[in-house]
Amino acid sequence: MNTIDVHVHTPDRTEPRPVRIAENATIDELIKIVLAEGAIIGELEEDILFLVENEEKLLNRGHRLSDCGIRHGHHLHCTGREVVLIVNTRQKKWDKKEISYEQVVVLAFGSYSPDPNVVYTVSFSKGPDHKRHGTLVKGQSVKVKNGMIFNVSQTNKS
Repeated sequence: MNTIDVHVHTPDRTEPRPVRIAENATIDELIKIVLAEGAIIGELEEDILFLVENEEKLLNRGHRLSDCGIRHGHHLHCTGREVVLIVNTRQKKWDKKEISYEQVVVLAFGSYSPDPNVVYTVSFSKGPDHKRHGTLVKGQSVKVKNGMIFNVSQTNKS
């Protein structure tokens, strides 16, 4: 069995964690090693965003390191669940697996008005496979995905 040494960067440390692991190990096995060493990565989903040698990759926990192009000496930056959402054409970082109607409005306008005369329309596209596009209404939320697009508009009733 061939092993490789990789350098795993996590949000909780300035220095990378050196990890020796089988080159045919899975992303999940790598994460378990890093977590066992006390790393704080955040909430992890099935797909995890990594920066591998300055290239952003969304990797599945079951993928093998060798199949993901991860080689000996590589640096991997694990950001946990943080994704970039596009809200009214602006990039916004988000670190939870879901976002609510109200939270999208706050990202779009900086605040949410409970005034019954103010109406917000929220639509999204490029969502997760089970819900690629749709709309949100007050009280609803949706799972997020890196690169997901939200369009939010505000109208006032007369």
